[in-house]
Amino acid sequence: MSKFKLFLLLLSCVSFQVLKGQSDDQMKLDNLKYYMSSAKDNVESMRYYTDSTKVLQILNQMNVLLLQLDDELNKVVLPEAVAENTVIETMEVEETVENQDEMPIVDYNSEDAQDGENGEDGKDGLNLSKFMPFKKKINTGLKIGFGINSLHAASDVASGVLSPEINTGGSWFWEFALVRSARLGGKDSKVAFSYGISFLKNRFKLDNDVRLTQDTDGDPQFVNIDNVKGNPKLNIGYLNVPLSFTFALSKKSKLEIGGYAGYRVHTVQKTEFKVQKESINEQRYSRNELNNWIYGATVGLDFNGFDLVARYNFSKLFNDNPRYDYNTFMIGTSVTLF
Repeated sequence: MSKFKLFLLLLSCVSFQVLKGQSDDQMKLDNLKYYMSSAKDNVESMRYYTDSTKVLQILNQMNVLLLQLDDELNKVVLPEAVAENTVIETMEVEETVENQDEMPIVDYNSEDAQDGENGEDGKDGLNLSKFMPFKKKINTGLKIGFGINSLHAASDVASGVLSPEINTGGSWFWEFALVRSARLGGKDSKVAFSYGISFLKNRFKLDNDVRLTQDTDGDPQFVNIDNVKGNPKLNIGYLNVPLSFTFALSKKSKLEIGGYAGYRVHTVQKTEFKVQKESINEQRYSRNELNNWIYGATVGLDFNGFDLVARYNFSKLFNDNPRYDYNTFMIGTSVTLF
């Protein structure tokens, strides 16, 4: 073998070892950056599954440490030529402050925090957060409310006018609502704003055997009916838009104040008759001059998971008429499923 060929062979071996060393070092650094990005994504995702101030504080501290480590990784410069047995300088991370109270709080909505999460140019690491549809700052929940309701007469019923006798214990309301809430003033704020859409149903059980109808002038009136087996019932359904503010009074209690407005979408009177040996179930669908619009106020107090809710309709049950001047009030509870 000539000297020239031997020189080329030795040069090739040295070059291979140098390139192999660079490739291994680059792969290690890329893996560190990948796992760093994954760790930050996981910590960031955990923030939206808790409302605990203590847990949020710990997650903030973890993000500070991860940002410091990420900054050190970005400062690493691989040597241009590394021999096979050359030892790479060990990367050092600044010692963190042990006192948790002195750890800085990072604003994750700021541009600096976003740049630190994805690398200096936004391309380093693998950002998985955009593939997580549940990671939102605004939460949506299904809220179910139920309780008793009755009618409040704002004025005395004129003499000689037949009026309904409400059985309050047998009269109830229920509501299904999709509600979205957003904390106002930052993650440590004690005030939240909620809005959504709901279906509210008022059911009135009547002790006297009467039915809602209209007179010759088109005004609503209650008339007596015979052969009634059970209590007549009047059901009215509304499609509402609830709005409210929630104030955290303590760790175990909160106060909700708000209102609602909606439109009547359902009305039915149910009566069961007994004629000789025949039972007849009757359902009558008619507006009978009921007010189409509804609006009112809500006050709720939640203590240790038990929610007490009170509502009052400022809108009248009927359109303006000379006979009945009724407002609906409700007292009950509610539960949020998710």
